[in-house]
Amino acid sequence: MKRTLCAVGLASLCLKAAPAGGAALDHLKCFKIKDPQAKAKYTADLDVVSGTAGGISEPGCTIKVPAIMACVPTVKTNVTPTPPGIPDQGTPNSFFCYKVKCPAVAHPALSGTDQFGSRTVEVKTGSRLLCAPLAGPPTTTSTTPSSTTTTTLTAGCPLPATGQTTCWDSTGTVIPCAGTGQDGDLQKGAALAYTDNGDGTITDVNTGLMWEKQSNDGSVHSIGNTYTWDQAFSGHVATLNTMSFAGHTDWRVPNYKELVSILNLQNAGPPAVSPAFNNNCLSGCTVLTCSCTAPYPCWSSTSWAFGPTYAWFLDFVHFGGEVYTSGKGNGYAVRGVRGGS
Repeated sequence: MKRTLCAVGLASLCLKAAPAGGAALDHLKCFKIKDPQAKAKYTADLDVVSGTAGGISEPGCTIKVPAIMACVPTVKTNVTPTPPGIPDQGTPNSFFCYKVKCPAVAHPALSGTDQFGSRTVEVKTGSRLLCAPLAGPPTTTSTTPSSTTTTTLTAGCPLPATGQTTCWDSTGTVIPCAGTGQDGDLQKGAALAYTDNGDGTITDVNTGLMWEKQSNDGSVHSIGNTYTWDQAFSGHVATLNTMSFAGHTDWRVPNYKELVSILNLQNAGPPAVSPAFNNNCLSGCTVLTCSCTAPYPCWSSTSWAFGPTYAWFLDFVHFGGEVYTSGKGNGYAVRGVRGGS
């Protein structure tokens, strides 16, 4: 799957294939659930992992929330007669499962061996399930004196870490982090991680957001371009969608929190970003050969509620990641984003 879906689940069985080169996974037991989350639809391009059904690509799938099923780790014991297949191995994760419908695409037959034997099955098109892994492992507690077991599922996306690994005292002197409780000591959140997709975009591994790369070539992606807040929508992202940049037409201006999520506060700047957003930024370089960050504040799509003629921006360059507001008529940079829930 090309994007991450974190949210809170119809079938009698969730099947999870063994990872390439790894041990077979143990069982998942799936329960129908009642999910209070509001109804929503998401679209995603789904790639079937090569080896399970021939590497089939299914663009434009529709995923329906709320979840309809929860699948949790289960150990198979006391099965009679003894199944002829491979023994139980491994430790599976927990999943929330959603209805998903993809355009009809022909799939080859799926062959495999599990604990109940070997078989070759026909893979049908149409509606099916998509099971998304939970962010953290399940925790299990037993009540006494009853033998009832309660499984608690933890859902959601972890916040990205700030990237900070250094600690300072109140005079600004670097000090050992251990035991300080500072951000650089605890480093809470998911470690910053990005994938350059080779098509002028960067995907944040944690949030699943796909970001437009910036260049230094005078194109629509160039760091020299500035826009008023209105033009950020009607000019920059409208152009990205008209040209189907990187094959997508759902580019938008990032909101405040999305924009902040790509800060790397270990880097004082310029710019205060990870290397994925700042490498080889030479004159004339394109989004296929470099990654730049504009030397201007960058607009978010979020207005300042206290003074709605202003909007929030983030300055990655001059002040190491300053977040502030500015009049919507000022000219700032824009970096397109897509995805998210």
